[in-house]
Amino acid sequence: MPLHLLKPLPSGSLLGLWRAEETVEQLQAQLLSLRPGHQIPAFKAESRTHEWLAARVLAYTLLDQLQAPSVNLETLETGEPVCSDQRWQVSLTHSGAWVGALVSSSHKVGIDLELKGEKVPKLAHRFLNENELASAAGHPDKLHLYWSAKETLYKVYRQRQLFFRENLLLEDFYLQAAGTFGGQISTPDFAQQYQIHYENYPEYVLTYVLAPAQVTLEP
Repeated sequence: MPLHLLKPLPSGSLLGLWRAEETVEQLQAQLLSLRPGHQIPAFKAESRTHEWLAARVLAYTLLDQLQAPSVNLETLETGEPVCSDQRWQVSLTHSGAWVGALVSSSHKVGIDLELKGEKVPKLAHRFLNENELASAAGHPDKLHLYWSAKETLYKVYRQRQLFFRENLLLEDFYLQAAGTFGGQISTPDFAQQYQIHYENYPEYVLTYVLAPAQVTLEP
């Protein structure tokens, strides 16, 4: 599986991107070679099976690179993937044939990859507040990055009942090929600032967060 990107990050973290064009059968074989005996759930749609397999093949490849071959992925009732060893954190993303994974032994993590298209600009008013809409006006790439960043923050939070417009807040930034901008998760019971890393490619955008293991609760 030739990776498109293998990016070491600080403090025992590793990010990988992969354009998974293998068949479901090939992905199953790769998964079982990495984790023999791994259970594979049955999905109605073959595309969902392909996404599930590709994401885990990539995550296990990264974990093995970080000398954690005994760590397996489990799935919470919410559908979120977690590591069997709680010292490790994982976040997965997929869009089209692209798959991304971020694993860390030191940080809470979130990652999201979004293919560019017409859907996000049409739905922007549903997930961006007035300040964010004004910041991204006339910049489709910025709209995609804002959407991706909110998905990333949602994964970092790992709890339901977040409203994208009200609880996930993003700062304005000068759009470049890659950089960072600020974001915040804000609820009546929780508040935390995050630095969001982004990369802007012709076909897709990528955002990710390495968050402190300890978070700050509002008094």
